[in-house]
Amino acid sequence: MTFRLTPQSMVISRNGNEKESGSLLHDKLRSKLREKLGRKTQSTVAIADSQSVKTTEKRGIVYGFDGGKKVKGRKRHIIVDSQGLLIGVLVTEANGSERLGAIVVFHESKDKLTQLEVVWVDQGYSGDNFAQAVKQICGEEVRVEVIQRQSKEFEVLPKRWIVERTFGWFNRFRRLSKDYELSTEFSTAMIYGSLIRLMARRLAS
Repeated sequence: MTFRLTPQSMVISRNGNEKESGSLLHDKLRSKLREKLGRKTQSTVAIADSQSVKTTEKRGIVYGFDGGKKVKGRKRHIIVDSQGLLIGVLVTEANGSERLGAIVVFHESKDKLTQLEVVWVDQGYSGDNFAQAVKQICGEEVRVEVIQRQSKEFEVLPKRWIVERTFGWFNRFRRLSKDYELSTEFSTAMIYGSLIRLMARRLAS
């Protein structure tokens, strides 16, 4: 008996289609959940942040070292709405630029940000160049507010806590505790899949 293996190009293509389908389903569920929560379909608020995660031995070709957080692996750049629900995501090497990664996500998600008024970020995104890039993509009226800590001790920052909770959601899923995937496309699909499950359960409750 002979077995035929599926060509790698076909596997990658199918994964790409699954990732696109996952993002479309994710966006529909996000809109439904926002409506259930009494919110408009599109948020007027966006919060940008990134999370560096370790990769395993089977890490593929996209990985690096985040010197600030001492993590060897990949970085998840995300934008969330006022409820912590995902608007866009990009997975890069861990040493990827936070500002550049966020700008790419804003550009890829601009159709979901037509009502955007303000962007909240931490000090890693400070600077006129980042703010101007956001305005060019999302509109000149959009404000970029840098949320700063007032003391060296730990303190809960309400506006920043929103996106940190989203990262907490990621960490509840074993497959996202590290980046186990060979390709960033699979990594992105896993993120969408985990949030689809979370939103479906909230909609059904």
